[in-house]
Amino acid sequence: MALTINARRNLILFGILILSGVNGIRATFLPGSLQCGTGESTLRAVSMLFRHGDRSPTSSYPLDPYHDHPWPGGYGALSQRGSQELYGSGLIKSTRYSSLLSTNCEADATCTVDLDKILVLSSAIQRCVDSVANFLSGFVRVEWPSSLINVIPQDQDEMLAVPGKSCPLYEDIITPGPSLDAPEFKDLIDFDSTEGQELLAYLEYHTGLTIDSGTALLLIEDTLLIQRDNHLELPTWTDPVFEQYLVPFASNFFDVWGSSQYMKIRSSTLFEDMTSRLDNLIAGSHKENILLYSGHDATVGGMLHFLGIRNQTVARPAYGASLNLELHDNSEIQDDYEVKLLYFTTYDDQNPIEVNIPNCQAPCPYKEFTWYIQSNLVGDYDSVCSQC
Repeated sequence: MALTINARRNLILFGILILSGVNGIRATFLPGSLQCGTGESTLRAVSMLFRHGDRSPTSSYPLDPYHDHPWPGGYGALSQRGSQELYGSGLIKSTRYSSLLSTNCEADATCTVDLDKILVLSSAIQRCVDSVANFLSGFVRVEWPSSLINVIPQDQDEMLAVPGKSCPLYEDIITPGPSLDAPEFKDLIDFDSTEGQELLAYLEYHTGLTIDSGTALLLIEDTLLIQRDNHLELPTWTDPVFEQYLVPFASNFFDVWGSSQYMKIRSSTLFEDMTSRLDNLIAGSHKENILLYSGHDATVGGMLHFLGIRNQTVARPAYGASLNLELHDNSEIQDDYEVKLLYFTTYDDQNPIEVNIPNCQAPCPYKEFTWYIQSNLVGDYDSVCSQC
């Protein structure tokens, strides 16, 4: 019998309560928890790039009736629901990747975990740090040190946080986002037309915002969407514009933003980080075979565009959505691994999309995959971001 969303969340919370009530360091899994002895796996490594869990709005608008709403943790914080979501996501992934997690499985099916095989990189935005912490608790199910999470300072972050490290060449578009006159928005509404100007005037009147950028419109949509998801009644002025204009605009925004040259620079840096670490694993110079990257919707969306697979997914990654790159042994491929791309559309997705890799027929060799992507790489971050 299928579980409802609430039932799944209650099970996840129950697991959290059990784990939090256990004292001392747990260095082993209970029998069967890692499915030891269930057959030889071909999986040799995985890189997971995922969005954080459910959060509060990142900000409000001047005339917001819920401006003083007591969001736990304040604006932009991971919610309790978000914590449960990422813990549950960790549980799901631990089943899929049990062969990478477990070492030294004994005859009684008790397995230990080598945490040195896990690399964790997180955006410095606190909801990302909190998300990957909850993910790890569900994923490894042993005590792990806080030092396992490597937080990239935002002013040095070339990969995960948006905005992150300064990129002077694109500084004028990073904060405002795509221009309202971008051609991709005209299929929805032409903001230079009478209708478009009337819409902007209507939104400015009811929100108190000056709407001169795509980011301003996204802020309104995001705030309203989260308020509605938290059972707050939306103002009546939103009825004629929220579903008709704001929601589809937000989807378009993520496509325009994700395919921008600025996001290509960041996705290129992130891809090189992932593959250089996998290359080191293959060469035997490093042992990390589980790479975790905790980022944002823009991070995941940008990578979908960078890899040319956006048409197989959705424009706006949901909470806990994850793009996983797996390396497998395959007897059809000599002196190489097979690469698979999987897209988990939500935190609780147990049946991910197996992505068709462009220009590489399955089984796709890892070397061929990385060779093809070489043409998308843009070079050193500082060089390509320079105004010189």
